[in-house]
Amino acid sequence: MKVQNSYSQSLDSLPLKELNKEFLKGIQARERVVALQRIVKTDSVIIKNYKDSVVPSMQHVIDTTGVELKKYYKLYDESQEELKFYKKGFWGAIALSFLLIIFH
Repeated sequence: MKVQNSYSQSLDSLPLKELNKEFLKGIQARERVVALQRIVKTDSVIIKNYKDSVVPSMQHVIDTTGVELKKYYKLYDESQEELKFYKKGFWGAIALSFLLIIFH
């Protein structure tokens, strides 16, 4: 059996270098995937905690705001009635003054 040696190392090593670069890219990509999976798990926990704590408190704010809004509507209606009373009194005072001037 005869052994053959190759003397074209530069040609043979070029594909190996490229192959090593691709393997290195694959290893780095797998490392990133693992890191991103950890981030996704952490984010999921944070979002769940945020949702569990913020959404109910926002609902409480909405409910409280609704109650306060009803109070302000009631105050507004009362102030409108009071304003009508003062307008009538004002025009009544003008009419009375006018009558006093005419019949005086």
